[in-house]
Amino acid sequence: MSEKRKDQGFKPTTLDDALIRDYLVKILSEGEEFIQEFYNDLLEKSLFFQHTLSRDRLPSLTEEEISSVLEKIFASRRKRKKIIEETGVDRIRKAISDLLYGDEKGGFLGIGRKKGERSWEEKVEGFVREIRGVDRKAARDIASEFLHFTFPDRYILWTSWVWDPETETGAIVFLKEEPPTGGRGRRMYGETYEQFKQVYEQIAEKLSEFGIKVKGYLFVDIFLAMIYATYVDYMTLSTMHSAKGFFPPASVMARRLLGVHAPVQYT
Repeated sequence: MSEKRKDQGFKPTTLDDALIRDYLVKILSEGEEFIQEFYNDLLEKSLFFQHTLSRDRLPSLTEEEISSVLEKIFASRRKRKKIIEETGVDRIRKAISDLLYGDEKGGFLGIGRKKGERSWEEKVEGFVREIRGVDRKAARDIASEFLHFTFPDRYILWTSWVWDPETETGAIVFLKEEPPTGGRGRRMYGETYEQFKQVYEQIAEKLSEFGIKVKGYLFVDIFLAMIYATYVDYMTLSTMHSAKGFFPPASVMARRLLGVHAPVQYT
């Protein structure tokens, strides 16, 4: 159960060290080569986002380049053509630019945006209002990936499979013995970005204590993706025994969740 804290009015639940350690041991059992390749591919994805979605490149981003970025996001990969067709290239470019750089002086193409920092929610909601071809939750997930992988040291990854306060589901719930129900999860893990960020950073700190000395949040992404993929794998096989062999193992599903199931290339 969380409690109030004077400075921010919220204190995240304390995660279980034993569960974090046990999941980490299981993930590392996949082998050093798997972990290193996974991490390198995720880093390459982040560099790709930083390059392709840079402030200088965004105004001239082509439809093909937009598609290549959307292909590397789980929530948009299969619907990228529909997103582009229904939203339009110009509107997508502006929506991404406002999301990533709208707080900087001048906004998109230097027009009409006053300097002033918006909250994560305000940035994401602005993006969601402009995007067509996917539902609201998917659009939020896409925006979160844009922010996180373009600025990996500034923004954490907050997608619905990581933590969804509306349904109280996501990878994060498996790091606490006490399951969240009836709104309690929102008090445990937060319902705003700034609240949930405290939980996410707690994981990063715990992983560091257990010997994972990696800068930034990318390994936390891998850690949470593997937890969620393991859960999906377990639930699939426990309810559909005949499906064994037809669904990808957790290691493959985790890569799909993070959009690195195929090599990332850019020029």
